[in-house]
Parts: sequence; structure tokens; C-alpha cells
Amino acid sequence: MMLSQIGLEGQLKLKRAKVLVVGAGGLGCPVLLYLAAAGVGEITILDHDTVELSNLHRQVLHTEGRIGMGKAESARTALQQLNSDIVVHAHRLPFTPSLFHPPLSTSSTPASVMSGSFTLILDCTDNPATRHFLNAYAVAHDVPLVSGGAVRAEGTVGAYGLHLASPSTGGEPVPPQRGPCYACIFPPSPPAPGPPSYASPPVSEAERLEREREEDAYYERLSLAGTGACADEGVVGVLCGVVGIGMVGEAMKVLLGTATPSLHLFSPLSASPYRSIKTRSRKVSCTTCGTTPAPSSATALSTPASRWAAFLADPSGTWPGWQDPLCESPGVGQRGSSRMDARIKVNELREAVREGKARIVDTRPAAEFGIASIEGSVNIPFSRLLKDPSLALAPSPTDPPLPSPPDASKRITFLCRRGNDSLLASRALRRYLAERGSDGETIEVDDVIGGLTAWAREEEGFPVY
Repeated sequence: MMLSQIGLEGQLKLKRAKVLVVGAGGLGCPVLLYLAAAGVGEITILDHDTVELSNLHRQVLHTEGRIGMGKAESARTALQQLNSDIVVHAHRLPFTPSLFHPPLSTSSTPASVMSGSFTLILDCTDNPATRHFLNAYAVAHDVPLVSGGAVRAEGTVGAYGLHLASPSTGGEPVPPQRGPCYACIFPPSPPAPGPPSYASPPVSEAERLEREREEDAYYERLSLAGTGACADEGVVGVLCGVVGIGMVGEAMKVLLGTATPSLHLFSPLSASPYRSIKTRSRKVSCTTCGTTPAPSSATALSTPASRWAAFLADPSGTWPGWQDPLCESPGVGQRGSSRMDARIKVNELREAVREGKARIVDTRPAAEFGIASIEGSVNIPFSRLLKDPSLALAPSPTDPPLPSPPDASKRITFLCRRGNDSLLASRALRRYLAERGSDGETIEVDDVIGGLTAWAREEEGFPVY
């Protein structure tokens, strides 16, 4: 209160604020910690997940003693111990369209969330689908949104849907001005195309092989593109703290009435770790915050509020373009297939390792291979194998000697984190061998179902990441 930028009036604004924080993970933890410490009067936390040991390096509100507890409840416990003068509500719920259609949801939805009666919303989630849905919710209820993102070693923080000062017009009433929403700056991507499908079965062997190659190419592109999720891409723990604190800084400016539209970029491991850029003005044609002619009427207008009301009235509970991040599509290794893939289980891999019967090729990136690997395996990253499958055949100095039976047969077993890339790598090598032709030796090619994730479930003490 001694600061001129805040004072008693500013502190009372923080005390009267009602804030919704979606996500109590890597970003949510520092956000919640400093909101509570700043004296924000009422905080509502939504998070569907539970605390895991692997979270703790970046999710600093949680402890080893609360592993298995819901993250929302764990965060509430920590905040109450920090500041008993504030009110904290914790709900173990995902922020999805079903949250607003209780018959479709397994839990009752809090009245405050249904009504959108918040002063500010903070987006601490980690996937585009939830970000855009939460942005639509904020716009429909005319609530400013502070959104942050952190993956690998880069992060962003922005404030959206801000109430801006209206220009003076000599006493004439002026509609309230708004800053850009999240979708104005980051338009939603079109839904990703599905795998290739065909109306009729192949009429020749050549056509069958070509279709299989097209299917593999589709899944190869997906794998190389990555998911963008921290669990798959990794994240520097301190980055979550930097971005989270940046979000709290923007949140306080919003609550104090001093925020302006801006986007902050953080890269703590680079030579220029902090940058800020001025964002564009609100996009009139934005599909989220814009006003457009209603498709069902020549005179009516479609507004953010009317679109939200239509969503609530729709008994199907669907939201346009929504793809539920909690219903992760199975990777190629988990899908059923009619193809004759040679796949082995963990116990068969264990036997091959013990007897030295196979060359085990680990297709993970070099950094992941350095974290943990199976003794005797060699690392050839997936991207390199796709460019040159013959790399799997070239021995390296670290290879264990393979037996040379009379029929000159060899065995190559591919291994990855979850059993997806390894399957595609095995198919790529089989195609290469078929095109090269036989030179008198037989090469068996297989891969491990479930990858190192399955291995870790049966090998006590094997690192899980």
C-alpha cells in the first residue's frame, strides 16, 4: 500500500476482485501463489488433474506429501496456509464444453462459473483447444483474460479483451472500446486432417503398398510436428515461474485499471531473455469477439453473447471446432491394424537383451536417450531414420556382437518412448529392404509394443519422464 502505483485504493481493488484461474500446474502455481500473496480477495481454481512426482520441479505449490491429491485442492491448501484472509474455491473439473451442460458432465458446475461473474480470468492451461474455448467464455461474459504459455524454453504472456478508454466526441455517447481478444492475435487453426481413407479396397498389390505408404507418411508428419505439450516437448522449470510471475504482473495491472494491450515474450536461456511487442487492434472480422450477420436471419446479428447463449441452449453441448485434449487420439502404435507388423512385448525384449539376439535401435531424440536407455541399445533418432533407414543396418562401435547362425539371419528391434515412432521406423526399414532386394541374408525387423513406457512398468527403478 506504500507504493504510489497501488496505495490503499488499489489494495482495496485487489481485495474486492474475484478471479478465476484455470489450471493449477506449471503456470497456475506461481500465478496462484502471488495472487494470494498480493491479497486478491476471492480466487476460484479449476483443474481436473492430480499431483504427480514428475510435476514438482515446476509446480511449486504442490509437495511430495500431496502426490495423488487433486491439483486444485492441493493449491487451495497451500494458499490458505499462506493467506487465511482470502477466500479460495477449488474444483476438480476440466474447462470443457461439457462443464456448461451438467447432464453431460460427471460433476455439478459451480454457479460462479456458469454465470461468469468474475473480475478477471487467468488462462494457465497448456493446449490450444482449451485456450480458445476459455477466450470465447471470457469474451461472451465481457471479462478480461490474461493468458500465458510455456513450452521448451520459450514463453508468452498477454492481456486480452481489455476495457480501453473511449475517445472523446464532444459529449456524444460512444460504445465501449475493447482491446483484441486472444483469437485476434492467435487465430484458431483449422482441424487437423485425419488419416487417409478410401472408399474401396485396393485392386492390386502395388495399390495396397502405396496406400500403406500414404498412411505411414501421415503419421510420420504428425510425429515430426510434435504435440506442443510440456509432457512431450519438455519445459524449463524456471520458465514456468518467469511466465507465471509475468501473468500476475499483467493481472495486477488489469485489476488496478492500468493495463494496455501487449504481448511479452520470455526466453530465459537466450541472450535476449525478455521482449515486449505492441499488439494489433481488435480484429473486426474475428470469429470470437466480432459481430457478424446471423446465419439464420437477414437482419439479426451474431454477437459473442448470442453465440454463447446458443451454445448453452444446444442440447448436444458441442462447441464449434472443439477437440477435447483430454481424449487424446491414440498414436499409430495403439491403433488396430490389419497390416502384418512384427511387434514384440516387453518380456520378449528382455529376453533379447539378455541373450544378445538383436540390435536394439532406440529412435528417441539424443537428449531423451541420455536420460535413460536400455543397456546395449544404440540411438538413431527417428527423423534421421526416416531420411535414411539403412542407418539401422550399419553397426556402431557400441553394438553388442550378434550371433552368426548358418542361415545368416539378423534381427533389428526398434524401441521408442511409447511404441509409435518405433512402429513407423520398422515399417520404413522393411520398405527399404524390400526395395534393396535380398543379398543372401535374412533380416528380421520388429518393434516393442508400448515402448519404454511399458518397459518402465515392469522394470522397477527404470526412470519415467
